[in-house]
Amino acid sequence: MKKILVIGASGSLGRGVIQHLKGSHAVTATYTRNEFSEDGVSVKKTDIKNRDSLERLGSDFDSVVLIAGAMPATMSGYKPQNYIDTNITGVLNVLEYCRDSGIKKIVYIMTFSDVSHHFFNGVPIESDNNRGLTLTGDHAVYAISKVAACDLIEHYHQEYGLQTIIYRIPTVYCADNNFTYYVDGVEKTKAYVQMIQSIVNDQKVEIWGNANHAKDMPYIKDFARLIELGVEHPTAQGVFNAGTEAPVTLSHLVDAMIDVFSEGKSIDVVARPDKPSQPNFTFDMSKTRDVFGFKTEWGLSEMLVDIRDTVGIEAFRK
Repeated sequence: MKKILVIGASGSLGRGVIQHLKGSHAVTATYTRNEFSEDGVSVKKTDIKNRDSLERLGSDFDSVVLIAGAMPATMSGYKPQNYIDTNITGVLNVLEYCRDSGIKKIVYIMTFSDVSHHFFNGVPIESDNNRGLTLTGDHAVYAISKVAACDLIEHYHQEYGLQTIIYRIPTVYCADNNFTYYVDGVEKTKAYVQMIQSIVNDQKVEIWGNANHAKDMPYIKDFARLIELGVEHPTAQGVFNAGTEAPVTLSHLVDAMIDVFSEGKSIDVVARPDKPSQPNFTFDMSKTRDVFGFKTEWGLSEMLVDIRDTVGIEAFRK
């Protein structure tokens, strides 16, 4: 049993990770704003922007899983300084905390924004592909800050021998009722939630853009297993894709949603090629598979059934 500190555990990703890890390890979880509790987990308040709050956590940990960070999906309005303060200065504080405390490993969650230039070309994105940031839009400073954080993490590996594992993730789907996020600073309902709500309430669903565009759709229960493999691996080092290697087309997604959420009713599928298309990409998972022996266990239909049964179909009704 290892002693694991999960920094930033109050969100959807963090909760899913600690719920899995607590079954085999001693977990301490932290939050900054959204207070929560979890049976079998020690919960403490901390802020990675404040070195003193990290020091108060103590030093008796085998590894740190760093999920906390500022991101567009949770930011009302546009405050680019938050990305610098949290994703760069905050990560540096955590790295210094690990060095001062003698903690030998950090697992970091990285956005796929650093490889957005590989979208739409049909070639699987490798774990060690070259970077290419999109330097316009509300994600630009966010992506810059996350890449800077990764460079700081690599520096601490090379300079101080810290074992560092960086997982590059697309959207990880979770079984909870966190149905909204922010787009350009404005709160909106998540696209997949809108689709389920339309199926449940209106017996119809729209397919926007190119129905053949496909993307990786990892489920939280697979992702949490991958985190555990990371904290348990004695030598794994570097950047690893955290996808599925089985991209889901929008057309396939709609069919699966209808099968799981229609309650046997006939659903009208409306093509909207005039609307924007979803990203078209997939991750090459060979490095992740070779190092960790990781294979996804949750397919699309199984994921949707688990979301339905965990959240409850009533949560999607008007």
